[in-house]
Amino acid sequence: MPIWVPTLLGVKLVPSTGCSCNVAFSSYITEASANSQSASMTDGAIIKFDKTEANEGEGFSTSTGKFTAPSSGLYGFTWTFCVDSRTTDGGPLYYGEYGTKLMSGNSVIGVLHTDTETTKDDACSTGFVIKYVSEGTEVYVKNNYAHQGKILSKENHTRTTFSGWKLNQ
Repeated sequence: MPIWVPTLLGVKLVPSTGCSCNVAFSSYITEASANSQSASMTDGAIIKFDKTEANEGEGFSTSTGKFTAPSSGLYGFTWTFCVDSRTTDGGPLYYGEYGTKLMSGNSVIGVLHTDTETTKDDACSTGFVIKYVSEGTEVYVKNNYAHQGKILSKENHTRTTFSGWKLNQ
């Protein structure tokens, strides 16, 4: 649906494409969700970030863990993945190791590896990507391969996070 846009010489009618609002989200995994997802994580599983600090433009869903671009444009995305080796996910090894992929639709746009290397250790890794994303495209984080240890995300200790924002209007 076209909209009227003010100009220096009056107004003009222009096509409207998606949301012209600010778009930004910041999410993290709660401790309960980290424990639950660690116990049932499979290769290729989508990682669900169940709590938001901000969700301008309403593009992020805590139920799916996915961001759906409300409008096309250049976006920045960052994800920090933390692992805990003090507890096991049921496997024989007591160290934390996860691989994650940042996905745009079915395409990999970022890859991250987090590894504690020793027992009773924590480790976090952060990835950052700038990418043109079309309106309606889903961007999300998924497990890259078999893992060891647990996802580390605690309210007052350290958080596993996923955030993004539109760089241009």
